[in-house]
Amino acid sequence: MLQYDPRSISSKVYQNLKKLRDETPNNSDQKEQKSQAVELYNYIATWGLLRLKAEEIALNQNSKKETVKCFFKTLAKVAFPDVDLHPLSQSEESQGIEFLTRRSTSEYLGLTALALQVAREFAFWAEAVYAHLKNT
Repeated sequence: MLQYDPRSISSKVYQNLKKLRDETPNNSDQKEQKSQAVELYNYIATWGLLRLKAEEIALNQNSKKETVKCFFKTLAKVAFPDVDLHPLSQSEESQGIEFLTRRSTSEYLGLTALALQVAREFAFWAEAVYAHLKNT
């Protein structure tokens, strides 16, 4: 059984959110990214991980979509550290949805619990990474 160090989750979330912010020069897009990052926990707790994966495909706001992609990329790296391109981090052709629907109930619930922890970190780090937006 793998044991997760909360610091490794935090550092992955911080690094990926910071990279996303740095690649997005527009402040209004960054505000949408921050908002989406903060909302991830509530979305997963209410609707579930499978629906969030479907939402990633359906979103038409690029900045929010990029945040959800960043979330799944981070979750895949935390949950499956030895796999470079995990299907969970892929958005094309619904590979992530197929991966999630093929999991056993216990695997899906375990992954959802981990996703909630990653989402909690996203909400925390969004405040720090996007702190400069409070003054705009």
